[in-house]
Amino acid sequence: MIQLYKDLLTIPITDELYDEINMNQGSSFKNYEYLTDLIGKFCLEISKVSRTAYVEAEYFGGIGTQSGIVWDSEVVIYEETLSKNAINKALEHLGIIKTDGKDEFDTVNLSRHRFIDDWINKEYHL
Repeated sequence: MIQLYKDLLTIPITDELYDEINMNQGSSFKNYEYLTDLIGKFCLEISKVSRTAYVEAEYFGGIGTQSGIVWDSEVVIYEETLSKNAINKALEHLGIIKTDGKDEFDTVNLSRHRFIDDWINKEYHL
């Protein structure tokens, strides 16, 4: 886990972690590239203790989409897929408030790394 912002933590899912978790299991989540049933179940379990979000983005050359889902006490309270603002809205549902004229994404400094491996190699892990 990596502290993202104040009390907000993130678990970057590398290819290796994805393969270890899923063991070729499928997914009933539509419009997500990497959200599988096992990852969804993990998020659902965490949501018993704390509001939990799963987000993903796919961009190339500045064009792309975002998807996000938020659970609270085992209930999906927000979901938006294949949009331009899903991550900001998911962060808003986690209680992130925009600061200094930035959107939620920049407020928590999600842009500090472009690739998952950079999150693993350049951040302090809890």
